[in-house]
Amino acid sequence: MHYKTGYCFTPKDLFETMNLRVLGIKRDYYRGEGKSEGLTYFVCKVFLYYMYLVLMDIIENNVTFCLPLKGNRSASIYVKVFDGDDFQKLYSAGKFTGIDFLNSMFKGYQIFYRYNCKSGDKEKPIYINNKLKDKFYSYINEGKIYY
Repeated sequence: MHYKTGYCFTPKDLFETMNLRVLGIKRDYYRGEGKSEGLTYFVCKVFLYYMYLVLMDIIENNVTFCLPLKGNRSASIYVKVFDGDDFQKLYSAGKFTGIDFLNSMFKGYQIFYRYNCKSGDKEKPIYINNKLKDKFYSYINEGKIYY
């Protein structure tokens, strides 16, 4: 799928090339019918639930989630703070409309994914569904401060 913000993918896209025989599971267990293709469908559901738990932990407990990578590479999911002129520009452009700017002390927050690569550190915003966004914004409107 292509969106105006970049390329998005589904969990099925991640696992469609997965070699299920490597897991040592008999063929009958991962043979599926229709769209829910046995073990691949199960792995996708587990991955989605895992990501949901990570995002909920970040939203509720104000943590940074560091992903385990090989070598000297690092990646993390965290809440980025926008304040000052950055907040004013983004807020006037329509971002953070669910945030009460007085309760947030004129700060906006968004969840980001940061990773390093050959050209240096890069970061990309993570767009969450409306249910998680409402929960996130309700914490911010109650005065929770993220850092």
